[in-house]
Amino acid sequence: MKKIFLILLVTVLCFPIFGCGTSRLLQVSKTLSNYEISIDYNDENKSITNTQSVDYVNNSDAILTQICFHLYPTAFKEGAVNKPVSELNTAKAYPNGVSFSNINITRTKLNGKDISPTYEGEDDNILVVQLSERLFPTQRACIYFEYTVALPNILHRFGYGDNTVNLANFYPVACVYENGNWETSPYHCNGDPFYSEMANYKVIINYPLTLTLASTGNQKTTTGSNSKCTSIVARAVRDFACVLSDKFQVISKKENNIIFSYYYFDDETPNTALQCAIDSINTFSNLFMDYPYESYSIVKADFLHGGMEYPNLVYISSDIINYDDYLNVIVHETAHQWWYNLVGNNEFKNPWQDESMTEFCTMLFYDYNKNYNLNRKDMTNAAYENYLFFLSIYKDILGSVDTRMNKSINEYNTDPEYTYMVYVKGVLMYDSLYQLIGKNAFVRALKKYAQSYCYKNVSPEHLIACFENASNANLESFFTAWLDGKVIIN
Repeated sequence: MKKIFLILLVTVLCFPIFGCGTSRLLQVSKTLSNYEISIDYNDENKSITNTQSVDYVNNSDAILTQICFHLYPTAFKEGAVNKPVSELNTAKAYPNGVSFSNINITRTKLNGKDISPTYEGEDDNILVVQLSERLFPTQRACIYFEYTVALPNILHRFGYGDNTVNLANFYPVACVYENGNWETSPYHCNGDPFYSEMANYKVIINYPLTLTLASTGNQKTTTGSNSKCTSIVARAVRDFACVLSDKFQVISKKENNIIFSYYYFDDETPNTALQCAIDSINTFSNLFMDYPYESYSIVKADFLHGGMEYPNLVYISSDIINYDDYLNVIVHETAHQWWYNLVGNNEFKNPWQDESMTEFCTMLFYDYNKNYNLNRKDMTNAAYENYLFFLSIYKDILGSVDTRMNKSINEYNTDPEYTYMVYVKGVLMYDSLYQLIGKNAFVRALKKYAQSYCYKNVSPEHLIACFENASNANLESFFTAWLDGKVIIN
């Protein structure tokens, strides 16, 4: 969930665009798990009926006896413990009244044989497949699901509003196995409660003729007498998402072998938004590493928060009124194509790792694109003033504020606390680092981080090491002080 910074001022074959990137992506994709999903979308009752095969590869160093899957739609069911939105945002998220959903898995197979999986977690949000044989490193197992999902009437990543049907985090996705355990953190209303491995996707979706589809990956659509069928291929991506609408207008432009598309409604200057996406991809490709896919889509959507990132596709909320704010969200979500997708991290346990950097890189964008009439210095000064204002208000109400940044998303008590610690204070931390080590070392660190850990999941220690190597300085105490809340900002 993206809490856009400017609100604070108020109070598939995804071929990469360059040769070396092409060979690397293709080589990496051969070692990844493969998801094949067939979706039948029923627009009358707002539901999907799916079949799904997962060719799962054990890319850990351990011998596995089971495979765990997240079932994120369970957060939207009636009585869920881990709800998708906070009480503060409930009315806005459900403009037509609270609506519920769930995922109903009717059949599961392991290597072609029917099995009965077990469920764990407070909301039965983890599906566990017990393996019939031990799965050694690099070995593969095939898991098959049949399931239905009723969509909730909610303005969220997953659900529908008056303008769009948002299909994200709707399917069983394998948990990450690391450090001897499955990472099974549940859904949470704060931040982005997701953590996954890179994978390849082949998706087929059938839907009514009246709808237009935006999606992760590359599309090929055939049209029948009553419906459309779109085949999608996405190679080496962190996730898969799509959006359907009967109101979409679409403009596209090809540049540097990337097809940029903008799916929108109620936008009088759509070419401005499209150009912002192009400028963002070009800027970050130069700063970090080349964007290694052949498509990128900006999608205006019914969405509670400012925006949301998915591979090759981002949501931009239709609720954003100020167009400068709208463009700023495009820049922010585009930076996430590197910090979340290409370089992954545990967004549940370390939300600052991708969000703080993404927000600072959003501001950095304006140093290289003066025509947007914004600049990093003014924006960081505004962050400083707003952070102090937040502290004063919360201290008056609560007496004290926990200013730690190294907390899991479920450890933040409120939406504003999460936003100000992860986004606003995160910007102040990186601005301080930028001034400490200088522009050249800072950019070298970002390049090293992107190029060394592309297609991988990494810890905060990997990130910090890149800044240390680029600056030839010991920065452990710097990061520790900021993350532990010991830095005094006044």
